[in-house]
Amino acid sequence: MLACRSEKVVQRWYVPHHLGGIRADRYLVHHIGRISRNKAQKIIEAGDFKLSSALLKPSRKLRSGDTVELWRIPPDSPEDLLSNIKVIFEDEKLLILSKPGDLAIHPTARYLYRTLTYWLKVNYPGQSIHPCHRLDRETSGLLICAKTKEAESQIKKAFMNGEIHKTYLALVDGRLVRPIICERPLALQGSRGLVAIKMIEDQLDGLPCHTEFKPLHHDPVSNWTLVECTPKTGRQHQIRAHLALEGYPIVGDKLYGMGEAFFDAYTKHEANLTLLPLPHQALHAWKIRFCLDGVEYGFEAECALLGFVGN
Repeated sequence: MLACRSEKVVQRWYVPHHLGGIRADRYLVHHIGRISRNKAQKIIEAGDFKLSSALLKPSRKLRSGDTVELWRIPPDSPEDLLSNIKVIFEDEKLLILSKPGDLAIHPTARYLYRTLTYWLKVNYPGQSIHPCHRLDRETSGLLICAKTKEAESQIKKAFMNGEIHKTYLALVDGRLVRPIICERPLALQGSRGLVAIKMIEDQLDGLPCHTEFKPLHHDPVSNWTLVECTPKTGRQHQIRAHLALEGYPIVGDKLYGMGEAFFDAYTKHEANLTLLPLPHQALHAWKIRFCLDGVEYGFEAECALLGFVGN
């Protein structure tokens, strides 16, 4: 929810059940993403993150169902809203969209209006439509949104049970000759490296991950390979991390391809962007299949990556 107050806007959220008991500073880091805990504490101490309009301490534990508010000067403006979002399918329960590769789904530290959720508010006023899963901001392709609470619950449950079948396309650096089945367990890097949100292989504490890769075409000029990616689990950054660990990072991936130092500089607006082979990471959510109320659905999003490596 957005409301204006002079130059600042307010975002209101309800603390979900699974985050009940979390500290206010940790909740802010979790919800916004890509800010440090120290930064979150400064926001709270400045009075810009509140509990039902009341001031908070960073150590205050939030309860399930609490209403929290974040007041801030928007990092962007309504004019930054993208218009090239394609509606693939729509009925009374579902809205299937093709997201461009420069659009965050939810508000972040860098984007408030240039988000899919704001696009939904503008294009479907008065309707409660919710994305059922996440795509990284730079990942293009299919996104399932629900138009009813029942459909949202069913789709999210299907994701948890591995009943949503997704296929991605990626351009990777190097020549992938044969299919790969990658089952490296992944965990958040956290304090073990420069970028806390990076997923790393962790044989001891990592979560099970399974991704299958099949090469489709290799372009000898660029030395890029078009790869079909089939994730069997749904961990954060799974495809990106697995490809990098196998030695074939996604072209244009600022974290797993260009490295932590570049990504850290990028988040601070200090990176040399001329070093990037592509402006955005070359990963596309291509196909998706699932069942809802006994009906089988299958969708495909047109993919510009096919043009990079010829026919």
